[in-house]
Amino acid sequence: MSRFIKKPVPKLTISILAMLGPAFVWSSVAQGSGELIWWPYFVAKYGTAFIGLLLPAALMQYFINAEVSRYTALTGEGVWAGFRRIGKWYSIPLFMLAFVSFLWFGGYASAGGTALFDLIGFPFGVSEKAGSLFWAYLTMGVFVIGMFFSGSVYKLIEKFMKIIAGITITGLSISVLQPEVFKTASTYFSHLFNPFSVKFPVNWDPLDTSKLVTALAFAGMGGFLNLMYSYWMRDKGVGMSIYSEKVKTLIKKRKEETVSFKGYFFNDTSENKKNWVVWKKYLILDNLFAVLINAFTVTLTAWLALALLYPKGIFPAGWKIAVVQAEFFESWLGTAGRIMFLIIAAAFMSDTWLGLADGVSRQFADFTQSHFKSMQKKSFSRLYYGWLVFLIVVTSITMLLAQPEVLIVITGVISIFAFVLFIPALYYLNYIKLPRTFPKWIVPGKINAFFLWLVWAVYVSIAGWYLIVTF
Repeated sequence: MSRFIKKPVPKLTISILAMLGPAFVWSSVAQGSGELIWWPYFVAKYGTAFIGLLLPAALMQYFINAEVSRYTALTGEGVWAGFRRIGKWYSIPLFMLAFVSFLWFGGYASAGGTALFDLIGFPFGVSEKAGSLFWAYLTMGVFVIGMFFSGSVYKLIEKFMKIIAGITITGLSISVLQPEVFKTASTYFSHLFNPFSVKFPVNWDPLDTSKLVTALAFAGMGGFLNLMYSYWMRDKGVGMSIYSEKVKTLIKKRKEETVSFKGYFFNDTSENKKNWVVWKKYLILDNLFAVLINAFTVTLTAWLALALLYPKGIFPAGWKIAVVQAEFFESWLGTAGRIMFLIIAAAFMSDTWLGLADGVSRQFADFTQSHFKSMQKKSFSRLYYGWLVFLIVVTSITMLLAQPEVLIVITGVISIFAFVLFIPALYYLNYIKLPRTFPKWIVPGKINAFFLWLVWAVYVSIAGWYLIVTF
């Protein structure tokens, strides 16, 4: 692994608010599973039983994001290059687990397909499975064209995710204005802000154990998905990553950029410290923005589920995993409301596949480039597109193997164990290893460390409970 190269900390030349971007990508991708599917599922099926877990599960991912983004902003490296600096003995087994978990994210595309098929009803005369898969493949094809022909993939995705975030937040905010929803406000919020209100219901189905773990993991990004935040920060040019190679289309001929497997460091100077303080403020705001948008969204979908789905005893499942939630709008606006929600649901799920295809390709490219010398001669963009093609093919196949919820749950369960394995590594990198090369003032405070280990202990407990109950 190469040594760090000395560079000055660049100035943030625009306002912090204008620089916000990864937050929208993170929150929009996160909305596709826990927010639209699993929290509405548990609230619609079990009422108020687990609502008290919602906000803690959503907000504690702030502390994971903080360490992921901090490493990239300090070094310009992706987090898998950081794990490589710990040692291949650690990074390669961890990557194998990540590799397995990411084979199944086609479930998000097929879940979006369920909404589009229910909305449009085409192709005619086919099963729900066939119709859902048709729309899943079609939306994937549209996104892939954009990713291959866009001059900057990240800019394309950021703009698209901002639109999706705006649509979903506006739509859900309007939907909770229904009188029927407001009637449940006292009950809902008294449980939402009280973690001690959580209790297992008498009608608990043991088969929901994996789904509950998935809901807890995906009350945000979840596990290896959180690591994608590193790569969106990197392509945005945050901190020292301004010196790193960005993903550019291979369709247009252009001069190859300097390879990005090399990380950067800076000396202890007043100018570097001044510039880093500004970047730190940016990292805090972008991360906070991402987590709060996501927490706001999942709070609204869970509230709607309690008011509109729970009394009717219906919940997302099977090839209607993103369809029954249309009740959120339909009970108020009729057919027009149902159409509106199905469009939002399709956007919810399809943009998650887009974000994952991009983020996972970046992760895999970074791992390949940082672990194999022969790959360091290739541009990051070339490796990115190679992995993107691989993931398109693989997820197209795995979509055929099971219903969307099964595929998503596989990733969700692995995500809990991923947290257990990589949170200590993030601590080691940012609190112990980097200070050996960087100025001492880059070390996060003790409060940050306390909450990071507290979050780790929570995930260890969840993973332990899952193993005990399941095996």
